[in-house]
Amino acid sequence: MRNGNGWRVSTNQASPSEFPWVVAVFDHGKYLSGGSLISPKVVLTGAHRIKYLVNPEIVVRAAEWDMNSNREEFPHEERAVEKFVYHERFNYQNGANNVALLFLRSSFQLNNQIRTICLPRYQSSFVNQRCIVAGWGQTNISDPNLSAVLKKVELPIVDGSTCEQQLKPTKLGYGFQLPQSLICAGGEPNQDACIGDGGSALFCPVEGQKYVQAGIVSWGMGCGLENVPATYTNVPLFIDWIEEKLLDFNYR
Repeated sequence: MRNGNGWRVSTNQASPSEFPWVVAVFDHGKYLSGGSLISPKVVLTGAHRIKYLVNPEIVVRAAEWDMNSNREEFPHEERAVEKFVYHERFNYQNGANNVALLFLRSSFQLNNQIRTICLPRYQSSFVNQRCIVAGWGQTNISDPNLSAVLKKVELPIVDGSTCEQQLKPTKLGYGFQLPQSLICAGGEPNQDACIGDGGSALFCPVEGQKYVQAGIVSWGMGCGLENVPATYTNVPLFIDWIEEKLLDFNYR
């Protein structure tokens, strides 16, 4: 459930604790990706940020808002990652099956600042809904600096055939085919996830103030280009895979 408590901030910044399932993932102390808490001891993120790590020392940080401040009203908490798993058929070239789970050494204690996101039903569709991405990625593709403060953006979910046609005129070319495991969102000028947001959740409102996770930030062509949506892992397609891995690793 979205949390309305916290400080007032300018447009496109999230409020502290507004999205308490949003986490930041670090490797050897360096920011790696976004992620989402799906249980007190499990984080959902993208395989593309995890698969190629060498001797990883991964830590997950919850209740984070401003990475440049240690004087926030609600202090963040960290948990070490004990093990992780990414999809067996992950394809780095086209982003197919871009999903991973991080299993934490100890659980987060849930409260108003740290909560879990609901997962959708298998094969749910969110086409034509407006959903939200929150992360610490770049605010501009030409500026390599990540955002210190958690930002948010509301985006329309674009149907697969429209997305595929809109992406073909880009450098992907007219032979581009959208993998079935991806959905698309965005295409509105200056409104988008960007570099550094990979692994972050795309979540959609249901039943008032509740949210379910529809996607995981995967890849895009630039950031915030008109009629050029970005791609997201289609979380509803991976509900069975997630459940299977939770059972395999005894995290159920």
